[in-house]
Amino acid sequence: MSKLNGYGKRITALALVAAMTVSFTACGGKNDAENASQPAVSKVSDPMAKYDQPVTMNVGRQIGTNARLPKGDTFENNAYTRTLKDKLNIVIKDAFEANGEDYDRQVSLAMTGNSLPDMLVVDSRNDLKEMVENDQIADLTDVYNSYASDKIKEIYDSYKDVFSGGAFDKCTFDGKIMGLPDVTGDSGSNIVWVRQDWADKLGIKLDEDGDGCLKLDELKSLAKQFVEKDPGGTGKPVGIPVQPYPTNGDNDGGSFTLTGIANAFNAFPKRWQKDANGKVVYGTTTNETKEFLTTMAGWFKEGIIDPQAGTRTWDDCQGLLVNGQTGIAFGMWHMPDWCLNQVKEKDPKAEFHCYAIADKNNKVNFMHVAPHEKYVVVRKGYEHPEAVIKILNLFYDQLKGKNASTVMPNIDEALKMDDSTRPINIELLDADFYLRSYEQIMAGAKDKSKIDDIDVTADKLYAKEIANYNKDPKAATTQEWSHYNSRVFGLGLYHSLTQKNMFNWQIPAFTGTTDSMESMWTNLDKLENEATIKIITGAEQPSYFDTFVKDWKAQGGDQITSEIEKQAEK
Repeated sequence: MSKLNGYGKRITALALVAAMTVSFTACGGKNDAENASQPAVSKVSDPMAKYDQPVTMNVGRQIGTNARLPKGDTFENNAYTRTLKDKLNIVIKDAFEANGEDYDRQVSLAMTGNSLPDMLVVDSRNDLKEMVENDQIADLTDVYNSYASDKIKEIYDSYKDVFSGGAFDKCTFDGKIMGLPDVTGDSGSNIVWVRQDWADKLGIKLDEDGDGCLKLDELKSLAKQFVEKDPGGTGKPVGIPVQPYPTNGDNDGGSFTLTGIANAFNAFPKRWQKDANGKVVYGTTTNETKEFLTTMAGWFKEGIIDPQAGTRTWDDCQGLLVNGQTGIAFGMWHMPDWCLNQVKEKDPKAEFHCYAIADKNNKVNFMHVAPHEKYVVVRKGYEHPEAVIKILNLFYDQLKGKNASTVMPNIDEALKMDDSTRPINIELLDADFYLRSYEQIMAGAKDKSKIDDIDVTADKLYAKEIANYNKDPKAATTQEWSHYNSRVFGLGLYHSLTQKNMFNWQIPAFTGTTDSMESMWTNLDKLENEATIKIITGAEQPSYFDTFVKDWKAQGGDQITSEIEKQAEK
């Protein structure tokens, strides 16, 4: 289910405000942003100086479903918040705690009631834009420039060459930084994970040239043999499982989608791209996407694609994998950590290997990462906006670095908790983070004397787990197995393809929203999803694609494209 657009969320919030009396006393009551002036900021010699007196920060807390908090700890009082108090004298108080859509509703209520907490994370640019227009949040330009550590600035600066406008493009208004974006780094193409033990059992040789890639014919043949020979022995084998939305516009291409196959046609469904003439086009409307859908329709007829494609939920697809009905799953490099590990738990003999899907020129097509539409914002009028930058410095520089244990001696235990236990739950990774991470983990796994040279504390743990796995794979825990597979195979494939110069990278032409999108996109997205699944499953012939494109353009697509082009010109 897609999120409510900004307009819909405001209506929902207004209704809730009318229906109940909402108190945000922890936020300090009504926001007096209209009359508040921004504190003057000058260059500081020590951006991590501890406050003489406690500084209280009321936050909107986006909690996880499994916080893994030690007994007696809370979101307000845990290893992370205690470290923050000890190092900077900043005291965290939660204005509200919520997850998923409940969190979105709390944000909407705070916006509508003009009662924002001192700091919170917003999950859409629409919300960010509305906060800016309503003068509810602080201009962070000066405090960022004055307080952000060199490492934090390096992270954000790394996106200048991979995303048009850089990391701050979508959160800068009239030259002012109004939010701090979540950035996750390039992590390679959408890949296919294969039950390697099944392939070996059937004598199927994959990737015989060793470049880490499969061609479309190889993938088709593999799926066909898995269906015909049923190596899982269930009597109900399925080829390539597909969730309700066959393609995905997220940076990683999604899981249980056909995005990795689409990219092999140089098609980028659900992404905005530049055509050969430099014009902005919506990837789902291109001839390359038509070719991809036509091919998938043929595969569906042959039983290569799941016969229930478009009707299975994501959980259904995962169930097929865990139950041994399929041995093929498209997704990200880290699927072993949260999906394939469940297969291993049920079937200890299960082994996986991953491959990229190459195009006819033996290139792997993919788009550079775009900053997420997730931003840290500060209430206008909050006395210490620089405190938010100090928190970023502490948690995303000092506690991510090789000397983290000297700053927080119990960090290994803290890392076992969910990220939502940190005062700010975002990712801050430079564009090349995962390539460097792979190199350091592998060096540490091979030579334990190099573990101390690893930049990221969590990566030190992965290096140790991989070293343990290498000593005796049969005695390894499921966690050691999953981290071995995700790093050695998943990140290893990304690193190998980079070293061999096999990627054909594109820069996203546009991400975000335009004015017309707020009212038109829900209908256009529904039109696209229905047309895609109808063509794949044969409910419509491939020629229907032309009708879809015509309708998409007429029902708002052309207008939105024009708005994007005008934004690009500015």
